[in-house]
Amino acid sequence: MLRGLPAILPDGPIRALVLGSFPSVASLERREYYGNPHNWFWRVLAACGVIADAAASYPERVDAVRECGIAVWDLYAAVRRPGSGDDAIRDAQPNPVGALYGERGPFPILLNGRRLREWRRHFAVLDAAPVALPSTSPRPLHWNTPEARAAATAEWCAALRAAGVATPRYWVP
Repeated sequence: MLRGLPAILPDGPIRALVLGSFPSVASLERREYYGNPHNWFWRVLAACGVIADAAASYPERVDAVRECGIAVWDLYAAVRRPGSGDDAIRDAQPNPVGALYGERGPFPILLNGRRLREWRRHFAVLDAAPVALPSTSPRPLHWNTPEARAAATAEWCAALRAAGVATPRYWVP
């Protein structure tokens, strides 16, 4: 059984929770959220004005996210999975997202990867309406062309702006 990473939580109020599925093999090895250098997460946050530099050290990026009031966590605390693909996840144990929401919410929940089906299965009773966003994983095709990257990034920026945590900058990857 693989175990995930602890949540990144701001000291103050949570203005938005970014909820992925489960860390990739590279992320688990590095003990860093979105630690695969091909994942677009940190570049998207830079494009949206949440962090200054996607190439900054991991602790600097985490500090910037926390200062903006963003929490980062995963849907699953533990899974069985060969490789990094979400399609291979088995025997998933959800994180206590409902408890976090009950203690520190309400706040917008931004699903990294449009994982609405899994969300509904585990948190159907939670009074929250998650926003399903394009996955920042390098696997989806929406990172293959400049136009698709711009569209996916624009969705992320709009969601972060609606949560009050982003200052959009114009960026073309």
